[in-house]
Amino acid sequence: MSGGTPVLWQYSLSNFNEKARWALDFKGIPHRRRSLLPGGPRARWFSRDKGTLPLLDLDGRRIVDSTAIIAALEERQPKPPLYPADADQRRQALELEDYFDEHAGHDMRRVGSWEARDEARYGTQFLTTDQPRAVRRPALALRPVLRPVVWGIASRRYRDFDERGYRHSCEALQAALERIESEREGCPYLVGERFTVADLTAAALLYPLVWPPEYQYELPKAPRSEFVESAASHPALEWIREIWRRHRGVSAEIV
Repeated sequence: MSGGTPVLWQYSLSNFNEKARWALDFKGIPHRRRSLLPGGPRARWFSRDKGTLPLLDLDGRRIVDSTAIIAALEERQPKPPLYPADADQRRQALELEDYFDEHAGHDMRRVGSWEARDEARYGTQFLTTDQPRAVRRPALALRPVLRPVVWGIASRRYRDFDERGYRHSCEALQAALERIESEREGCPYLVGERFTVADLTAAALLYPLVWPPEYQYELPKAPRSEFVESAASHPALEWIREIWRRHRGVSAEIV
């Protein structure tokens, strides 16, 4: 690892990885992406010390965690800002970032994984998002064999990966949608009058609720979701769609 062009190590399908990608793109920082296969050898190597992706190689440093990545990007390139200039608004935005990280992001993953547990073809397609055809085709052919492997990864990754845990995460997601509405009070943004890290975090982590067309990778058609159907009329979902439409922008990836 050295200085030069930033390199983002990522899972293309992941909501926390999308959070880091969005920040790089929002700031227009040219970077390269390395998309790993969940459970693959390199992904396991990165996770050997309880680390996780996304991981950003930036100016000779290796930064782990989407929140730390955004903080480093703000320090390196303050404009356009994701942190409000006003101290009180900045504190509020960072508190909301932490709230959605801890009370929405992981619960979104658990709900999606639990609801798709019997959708072997979809699960394989989703996990191999952005992988080359040489990886995707064998994975689809071997999906009956891979299903218990994928189930094992999910069971280890998420505590309480069962019906009770699923219901708890549904309640957490419902609370997150309510939090969006209570914070913005009918305004376009969660904090102040402009797009901040709070809006980016909520929209990125909850993207599977709306499957936005602005997502930069081709996602498979989502299976039926009990939670999405129950929340379909919630106004926060339209807010999430609007944030994606207005602020996702174009990729700054060097290809």
